[in-house]
Amino acid sequence: MALAMAGCDFKEPVNSDIEGFWKLERFETRADGRMHECTRLYYSITRYVVEVSEKQGPNGYGTYIGRFGYEDGETKVVMKDFKQRAATSDNGVDATVEDLLPFGINSTETTFDVVVADGDNLVLRSDYATLQLTRF
Repeated sequence: MALAMAGCDFKEPVNSDIEGFWKLERFETRADGRMHECTRLYYSITRYVVEVSEKQGPNGYGTYIGRFGYEDGETKVVMKDFKQRAATSDNGVDATVEDLLPFGINSTETTFDVVVADGDNLVLRSDYATLQLTRF
């Protein structure tokens, strides 16, 4: 048993105030100052992967999985290379910008400034929008 446990390497979060399950409450587009209220939109963030999805929502936005990383000492995060989500992974089909817009993302590679990350609230700001998320 000890040998089996020694072989398992648990990957702790790089930053538990950022990584986890989040509900996208709203986002404000910077160009026009318009606030977009969100329902049933979620972010799942781990040290290397981000998933955005609409859970049981009426809009049919879908689920997308992408790469996630930190920059500048965890003051910035990057989300990129989104693909359509399949049953256990992605299906190899790239997500379009139009697919990602309902989630406050307007590019297939987006860098966000981390404005607030206190474990309960996460505020991310890109050149397109400021996202307000709460821990789910």
